[in-house]
This record gives sequence, structure tokens and C-alpha cells, in this order.
Amino acid sequence: MATNETPAAGRKRNALVADLLRAGALKKLAVIVALAVSWEAAVRLLHVNKLLFPPFSDVVVRLAHGLVPGEGTRGELWAYIWETLSVILQSFALSVALAIAATGLAVSNRWMREVLSVMTGVFQPLPSIALLPMAILWFGFSRESLVFVVVMAMVWPIASSLTVGFATLSPTLLRLGHNYELGRLAMMTQILLPAALPMMISGLRVGWGFGWRTVVAAELVFGATGNGGGIGWYINNSRLFMNIADGFAGILLVIIFGLLTESIFRLVQYFTTHKWGTESY
Repeated sequence: MATNETPAAGRKRNALVADLLRAGALKKLAVIVALAVSWEAAVRLLHVNKLLFPPFSDVVVRLAHGLVPGEGTRGELWAYIWETLSVILQSFALSVALAIAATGLAVSNRWMREVLSVMTGVFQPLPSIALLPMAILWFGFSRESLVFVVVMAMVWPIASSLTVGFATLSPTLLRLGHNYELGRLAMMTQILLPAALPMMISGLRVGWGFGWRTVVAAELVFGATGNGGGIGWYINNSRLFMNIADGFAGILLVIIFGLLTESIFRLVQYFTTHKWGTESY
């Protein structure tokens, strides 16, 4: 998108944004450090039983032992991390493809628009983890059950955001596409998706958050039934063997990955929609 901004003004604006990002990161880091110190101090000063609530330092040590292989350490957490990430990445790809296909059909067909609206209204408020017993009945204790449940958690917020993005699209862009005699696929890839990108990124962030929580919760259930899994299974197994610090380490790992993916989405948003001037940061 062309702008009248001079190079000097652009550099000044970018420097200001970078300063704001650094300031925000420092504030978040300060809050995290304060929470960690409060956790450590409360457990030690109040003499809390470590089997019930271990100090933060013990949790960090167990997390390091699970992540860094070497003498006296195991490094076994990477296998659990990869199992969870592989499930959610596969589910994420399927959800994005299904959401784009469904909303693309809804744009050009009134009946499909009504079907998508009803389906979104039915399944988006439904906690997808409630479908896990049915998924186990249909697919057994398998990876497919996890993928099905996670897709059901992710696809609807993504489709909903895309629908809103397409609904707010300028009619001028649609007429432009028709004037160039673009087909449905070209209209989707060249007109609709770029214009709806801000809403799409928002939907991807929400969908990923729903999927991340769902996959960990589903793995907890799988762990309770004795089947192997990812981080959720590791947390549940730690409870079964009374390795409470390991369980908290798994919970801390879930939080860390959640913060990392949120940061990645914010970076994608900054380098796309914000840079193009279609959305303020």
C-alpha cells in the first residue's frame, strides 16, 4: 500500500514502535519476575508442604532436568513437547483449510452462508472437550481422536473471524475482482483473504489458544486412561507418581509455550497488517 511517508519519518516511526515494544517486554518481564519471587517466598515463609505446592526454584530445576539432557539429567520432555506440538500443528493446518473452504463457499452461496452461521452458532459455544467421549468411541484411543477434538475447538473461531472479515469487505474490491473476471479461487486468494487478513490473524490467535488448551486437556484424559501422550499426559503421570514438582514443571511449560506463540502471532501481525497500514498495532 503506497503512502506519502518520508524515509526519515518511517525510520522515526519504526524506532518509536521498537521502543514501545521493548518497554512492554520489560514490563511483562518485571511482572513475571515479581510473580516468581512471590511464589518462592510464600512457599518458604509459610512452610507449605512441598508435596502439595513446591517452591518455584524446585519447579525450575525439574524443568531444566526435563529439557537439558546431560549428566544427571534426562531431557525426556522434548518427546512430550513434540507429541503435543505435532497434534496441534496438524489440527491447526486442517482447521485453517476447513475454515477458508467453508467461508469461501459461504461468500458465494446464500445457503452455505446460513449453514455456516448455524454450525458456528452451535459448535463455537460448545466446549470441544465434551466431544472427546464420542471421539474415543468413533476413533478409539488414537491420535485421530485428539486431532478431531482439537479441530472442533479451532475451526469455528477461525471461520467466524473470516466471516466477519469478508462481511466488512469493501464492495469496490469485489467489483474490481469481477471486472478482472477473476474466478472463485483467484477472488479468494487475491481479493478476499488479503483484505480479511487482520480479522483472520485475530481468529488464528483465538483458535490457537482454544486448540492449545483443548489438546492439553484431552491428553490429561488420555493419561488418566493409561494411554501415552504429550505434555498433558506428562502432567497427569506426575500426579500419579506424586512427582508434584514435575507436574508443575509441565504446567509451566504449557504457559511458556502459550506466551511464545502469542508473541509469534503479534510479530506476524506487526510485520503484515501493521506494516501495510491496514491495522494499527
